[in-house]
Amino acid sequence: MKKLPVDFKPGMQGLNKILGNLESEIMDIIWRKDCEVCVRDVFEDLAARRKIAYTTVMTIMGRLSDKKILEKRKQGNTSFFIPAMSRDEFTQGVVGNVLDSLLEDFADATLAHFMTRVKSDDRETIEKLEKLLAAHKDGDADAD
Repeated sequence: MKKLPVDFKPGMQGLNKILGNLESEIMDIIWRKDCEVCVRDVFEDLAARRKIAYTTVMTIMGRLSDKKILEKRKQGNTSFFIPAMSRDEFTQGVVGNVLDSLLEDFADATLAHFMTRVKSDDRETIEKLEKLLAAHKDGDADAD
């Protein structure tokens, strides 16, 4: 699993738990567009909703590239960006990183809390867990 350079903030909502507010907003735009974008594309989308400087958008997109969340391609004076991973891949990576970190230092407490979150009448979740455990025992850790 790819180690993502993010700071987990449990008190926030959605992507803001992982990224800064503007980083989250920019990634939402880029994932929604689902194609290569330049700073101007993202700036125009943001500027339609809020007051923001072009250079601010450019700086944040550069930082997202430095964090390996965006891939950058330069053509002349224009930089083009695409997500380094899908939203789902990003989310799975972050969840994995956070849980791995908790399990390394607090395995018993993490597992105990997880089990208390799964309600005994949540049959669907329990069945998924049973399938994952069975697959793990059989050596197929990638089963869904």
